[in-house]
Amino acid sequence: MPKPLHSMSLSEEPSELEELRALLAAKEEELRRAELLMREVNHRVANSLQLASSILRMQAHQETDPHTREQLEKAGLRIGSIQHVHARLYRSGDMQTIELSQYLRDLCNELSESVMQEGEDNHHTITTECERMRLPTDFVSKLGLVINEFVTNAFKHAETEEDSAQIRVHVRTHDDHLILEVSDNGPGLDEDFDMSRIRGLGMKLVRSVASSLGGDAGARNGETIGAVFWLRLPLPAKTED
Repeated sequence: MPKPLHSMSLSEEPSELEELRALLAAKEEELRRAELLMREVNHRVANSLQLASSILRMQAHQETDPHTREQLEKAGLRIGSIQHVHARLYRSGDMQTIELSQYLRDLCNELSESVMQEGEDNHHTITTECERMRLPTDFVSKLGLVINEFVTNAFKHAETEEDSAQIRVHVRTHDDHLILEVSDNGPGLDEDFDMSRIRGLGMKLVRSVASSLGGDAGARNGETIGAVFWLRLPLPAKTED
């Protein structure tokens, strides 16, 4: 015989609070699994990009044609700059932004090691200066491509028989813009140098990134020696780290 309604205990009544807690727990578990999946995806993408970069650079070392060798090496480094983004996303709990200063150091260290692998007689120094900031992933991916082009270009033109290459990579913010400058101690630029007239893939890539992010890019001679290649972009919303 069923119990009268007035005699039913509170524990036997449906609990809206318990249902809400169960729903929230299920949503949290769903978000946790989605985050783990995204981290795993970034891990696999990073590994695949690293493999592709390594294959291109291995092929470059086997090439006898200097121009082909250089282009393969550059392609491998470009892919490597994107691989670093996904590697940092995998290691970080934040899938939306990347801390720029550490990414910059990691990328420049790899570029430096790549130059060292090309010949034991290469002597150079590379320094980075960048405040700590978190920036959107897509923004950093494109910025990394420009950094790669500017730094590899500086290594190529700065070192002479008399002097080793000294590269400085400086990123700062000013008036809601991000400013990247890569300077070297090389012979500098010709008086009529105009980056917009350079038809190589690297500078085309720089101009494309600048245009897509609403900024501009250029080059000038340093105050005393060398050249300075720069990029100026509107600064997206950032979070101090």
